[in-house]
Amino acid sequence: MQRKLIFVSLIIIFLLVDFAQLVFAQEEFLFSQGQFYTVIFRGNGEAIVYGKLVLNNPNEEPLTDFSFEIPKVSPTELVLYQMKFPLECVRYDYRLPGEHCVEWQEPDYYYYSHRQGKAEYQKIQYTKSGNLYRFSLPNPVEPHKPTAIIVGYAAKGYVKESFGLFKFNFETIKVDSRIEEIKVVVDVDTDLFLKGKKAEVNYGLPKDEIAFPQTISSRSLDSLVGTIGRYGPLVKEAKNLAPNESFIVKGEYAKSWFRLYLSSILIVIVILVLIFAGFYFLQRFFKKREKKSDKGETMTGQGETTAFLEKKKEDKKSNFFDFTNLWVSFFSVLLVFFFTYLLLPLFKEVKSYLCVGIEEEEMFIILIIPVFLLYFLVIFGPAIFLATKKGWKAFIYVLIYEFFWYLLLIILSVLFIHRVCLLG
Repeated sequence: MQRKLIFVSLIIIFLLVDFAQLVFAQEEFLFSQGQFYTVIFRGNGEAIVYGKLVLNNPNEEPLTDFSFEIPKVSPTELVLYQMKFPLECVRYDYRLPGEHCVEWQEPDYYYYSHRQGKAEYQKIQYTKSGNLYRFSLPNPVEPHKPTAIIVGYAAKGYVKESFGLFKFNFETIKVDSRIEEIKVVVDVDTDLFLKGKKAEVNYGLPKDEIAFPQTISSRSLDSLVGTIGRYGPLVKEAKNLAPNESFIVKGEYAKSWFRLYLSSILIVIVILVLIFAGFYFLQRFFKKREKKSDKGETMTGQGETTAFLEKKKEDKKSNFFDFTNLWVSFFSVLLVFFFTYLLLPLFKEVKSYLCVGIEEEEMFIILIIPVFLLYFLVIFGPAIFLATKKGWKAFIYVLIYEFFWYLLLIILSVLFIHRVCLLG
């Protein structure tokens, strides 16, 4: 009987422990964390990393200690700050003299650009064990309250160089809690080229060294922290990461545009060579067939009329597999992209310098109609020129080949964008 009581008691204890763990897991899920990074890669393979870890205390006791792991690398110049905002007043009683607040709420550590100048920072002293960093928070976090840890470090190990091409593999900090949102902004030094870079953004982050001041309150630090993980030329995001799980961002950069896209350029060249080589052998094949048919016609075609012979000559001139059709259509497509490359910046400049008084109809006449005529000439001009030499069928064949080149270009663009997304 006593053994049964002990057995039942153990089962109850295990059930209570499991229930407590489940409740804690649910609370932790509701009070999950957020991470934001801005990573700047340099020409020597070094990465300058600025991070903001938003913490929420899910416990019923104050959070005094914290730890995280920086995978893959051993940082240098690592600095940590705890960020603290005062409570925010959301409702005032204007019937009373002065600003009399009647309702307060916790500050939003995710987005706080409107609070610049009000944040306080306290430097954190940490201990290191391998890649694990432990520290005590200067300001303990009350139950169910937020705070933020600002991280700054320089590190080598994220980047591998291959004949002038730098491939990076950045991995975010691991924490022993669920991460609700994670956002990584990637950029490179001004003299480098980043694959997949959407825009040129100057957001004022120091790129040479970790430049956090030592003061408790600083507008320069506010300005720097306010840009971490918010916007940049290459942005990657992830949601709902499990505890001790990290987010990996891959990509490439180089010191020249040509080296950055060399592999893509070589792939395009190989495809073009194969296409032209294939059409060259097709043309030879059909020429051999024509020669054989010509020999047969010389034996049996003495009674044919002059008009019929002229028609056969015209058909030979406008052969679908004529190499000239391929070259002319390719030249036409190149002209389209050349003029597009020239006109896009020109349109932006014209738009910025146009007089305010110009109406939409006048702008249409000034800009759209000449451009339309130019593209009409570039697309149909080569086909019309070839038609004057080889007949009207050549016009149709050139347009078909132009459609083929545009379709091939779309396919290559989709594959190239997909490759960039996979790297990123």
